[in-house]
Amino acid sequence: MLNIRTLLFSCLLAMSLVCVSRADTSERSPSAALGLLDYIAVEYPQFVRDGQVLDANEYSEQVEFSARVASLLRELPENPRKAELLKESDSLAAAIAAKVEGSAVTEQAGRIKAALISAYGITVAPSVAPDLSRAKSLFSQRCAACHGEEGRGDGPSAAQLDPRPTNFHDAARHGRRSVRGLYSTITQGVDGTSMPAFTDLPEPDRWALAFHASRLLYPAPVIAQGKSLWERGIGKARFTDLDTLVLATPDSIRTAAGEDGYAVLAFLRSEPRALTPPAASSPLERTRAHLQRSLAAYGEGNASQAYEFAISAYLDGFELAEAQIDSIDPPARTRLEGEMLAFRNAIRAGDPIDTLRQRHDRIADGLAQVERQLQAATPSARGQFFSSFVIIVREGLEALLVLAGMAAFLVRTGRRDGLRYLHGGWIAAIALGVLTWWVASRIIDVSGAQREVTEGVTALLASVVLLYVGFWLHSKSHGQRWSAFIRSQVSGALGRGTLWGLAVISFLAVYREVFETVLFYQALLTQGDTTPVLTGFAAGCAVLFALAFIIVRTSARLPLGIVFGASSFLLAAFAVVFAGRGVAALQAAGKLPVDPLSVPAIPWLGIYPNIQSIGLQVILVALIIAIFFNNARGRSA
Repeated sequence: MLNIRTLLFSCLLAMSLVCVSRADTSERSPSAALGLLDYIAVEYPQFVRDGQVLDANEYSEQVEFSARVASLLRELPENPRKAELLKESDSLAAAIAAKVEGSAVTEQAGRIKAALISAYGITVAPSVAPDLSRAKSLFSQRCAACHGEEGRGDGPSAAQLDPRPTNFHDAARHGRRSVRGLYSTITQGVDGTSMPAFTDLPEPDRWALAFHASRLLYPAPVIAQGKSLWERGIGKARFTDLDTLVLATPDSIRTAAGEDGYAVLAFLRSEPRALTPPAASSPLERTRAHLQRSLAAYGEGNASQAYEFAISAYLDGFELAEAQIDSIDPPARTRLEGEMLAFRNAIRAGDPIDTLRQRHDRIADGLAQVERQLQAATPSARGQFFSSFVIIVREGLEALLVLAGMAAFLVRTGRRDGLRYLHGGWIAAIALGVLTWWVASRIIDVSGAQREVTEGVTALLASVVLLYVGFWLHSKSHGQRWSAFIRSQVSGALGRGTLWGLAVISFLAVYREVFETVLFYQALLTQGDTTPVLTGFAAGCAVLFALAFIIVRTSARLPLGIVFGASSFLLAAFAVVFAGRGVAALQAAGKLPVDPLSVPAIPWLGIYPNIQSIGLQVILVALIIAIFFNNARGRSA
């Protein structure tokens, strides 16, 4: 007889072969030149004064960096403004060689930065304002050893470093420093110094560190003053978005807007989310914004960042509006989904920028069309009820069938002692899912990609567990084998390992859906009256519970062998569905490649038209058939 554990190991190996990692799509980017220009603008004035070099080593570094800027600009893709940029960079190098005053060099470096950003459409700000609640502890972990806990450049390791770490309380440097410049330094490091590149940190953490370092000099009264001014509307015409915030320097704001502007900048650097509250935009607006950032990043040669923005456009935007779009125009939702997948695949394939721009424009036109339809169709109570009802039934049906199948098995075999473990699993999953959503929305940033990774990994784990339990049930489906199993349970209760296994199945089947379901309802509740939404949710739950009751009661009248056989086939079938869902979720997160197939998508069966997802499901179906056939042959022997 075939060994189930060996076959399950083969199944996991097949999963790993199908789920290959996405290839690195990173390319050369003008961000390196931008980072060097930021560094020169801040540091050069410290080492040259009245035509005299104050620190020969540091001045030599500035000469080297200015030459490196010119070299990087020459390597950039052709652009109508490239010649102008090269001329300006040569002029900057000549000015540094001539030891001109620091203010002139800072101004010239700023002009080149602005021209470079404009010419190549460089994304200069994060897609969403970072949450700074973890920034202080992150700074303590990663920066305090050199810069000190308060950022004064006096950490335990500072005395041994040459040059010394930056003192973020140095008012002169602070005045010339932008948050974008700090982010560039954190991301790329500084050659010839002890400042490493923190590429191991996620982008939101690097932005959080940059904002934290930028606010260290400001005293609490100045920040409080800035908050008061901002709440009265002062500064809102100047700081219109994150781009204007991260590019601003204290000196430039003081010159243009005086001390009030300086105080507002202090507040916004301390509380960047005051500029862009998380709920300020609709899902479709977020989709549009992320797609624009993706196209801009691709245009500047940063394909990996463009891919991340394209993923976020779908997961953090479009996906949350799918239920609403389905209620008015399902074909439009399907078409836009396909266009967004094609856009991501074009980035992976390295298609020309013109191709990406055409795809972007088609998606933008489609978004505008469905947005007009949604605005014209003012949310009706019936539409909101239906959307709410469909969401809970669609997201809960799979989990319900798994739970009902296991409950039927326990009731029919007289093993009601296992029900509390089964119920404990799904109750814990709901509680943890809601807690996960609350933490993700209030305490830390959890992107749509991270959410999909969680769902994908959970679905694949659930698939393996369901396969194992399904095979176990099928092996006991013969009457004599079940009788032997009953006799082996002399305590009259299932073994503790089996009981906890039921809890794990229950937990995995439910948890993977809860987080996403809460997000769907969060988006739906912002569209109008909450009463039909809550009523639809209640009606959907009632339908699910009624279905569970029918399954359990019906199974009580069926022969034991049929209950076992049906349960085993049900769990095996859902193992295949969950496997397809898991691969699709990891693909949506950009962790797996997507090679499309010309077959229809059937999401409720976990069938998605690509080689990776369907390939894994075919392998699992073959494995299930082989093991079930082997069990049947063993009983007849």
